[in-house]
Amino acid sequence: MKFHLAINLERMTPETDMAAVRDHTLEMVKMADAAGFEIVWAAEHHAIEMTIAPNPFQILTWWAEHTENIRLGVGVANAAYWHPINLAGEAGFLDLISGGRLEFGIGSGAYQREFDRMKP
Repeated sequence: MKFHLAINLERMTPETDMAAVRDHTLEMVKMADAAGFEIVWAAEHHAIEMTIAPNPFQILTWWAEHTENIRLGVGVANAAYWHPINLAGEAGFLDLISGGRLEFGIGSGAYQREFDRMKP
């Protein structure tokens, strides 16, 4: 059986300190790595108030520095927000510095409110 962890910087109330959320997230990822989980997944969201998840590559790069074996999953990058060259560059760089641990997911997006927020 294979285990995956899907996690972002999430809080349930505005009173929750984001530094504590950050630390908890890293602790969970390190525990998953030590326990032999196969993949940790980070998403891209722009309109969910409880989540800081604007670029999954940033947090996965941070997690890569603190883990050894767990694969790093983009679940998913929203194709509508990315120029293909930028997206390929982010993915390629993360895969390089993580020693080839990237699992890349791309999708069309999840919520209309995110598209509405991103309109120029």
